[in-house]
Amino acid sequence: MSKRAVLGVIVVVIGFQSSCRNEQIDIDTEKGVIKAVIHSRLSALVTLDYNAAAAVWAHEPYIVRENAVGWDSVSAWYEDHFIENIGRMRQEPDSYYIHEFSTANFDIHINGNFASAFYDEYINGIWDGEEYKHRARRHHYLEKIEGEWKIIAQLD
Repeated sequence: MSKRAVLGVIVVVIGFQSSCRNEQIDIDTEKGVIKAVIHSRLSALVTLDYNAAAAVWAHEPYIVRENAVGWDSVSAWYEDHFIENIGRMRQEPDSYYIHEFSTANFDIHINGNFASAFYDEYINGIWDGEEYKHRARRHHYLEKIEGEWKIIAQLD
């Protein structure tokens, strides 16, 4: 093998190693971003903010939220849910409100542009005039689309 060929192979190998290093991600940072997306979803539900809810979901035909499949169905669920609850909250503001919500105990696994996130969700408030305490273990799948993490599945 000539010196020129050997030098060419070395340049290619070094270039490949450099490009691999550039593609490495900071897992802790990515997990922080995923937690923020999930917290934004919960905040949108609590404040009944359709645009905020829509911002965290992938607008794709393959997404799933319980029984709703595809963005059109998921979007319709949010619209119906928000319209129904906004009406209740406006008519009886003392009977329907959330005073605390939080997330905790995250278990997030990232594999390339896909992530799986388990976490605990807590909501406290008044609903239908009664004290309301919601506790659930949630599971979301997320996909990184054009550099942003978006929810593609919510499984309860």
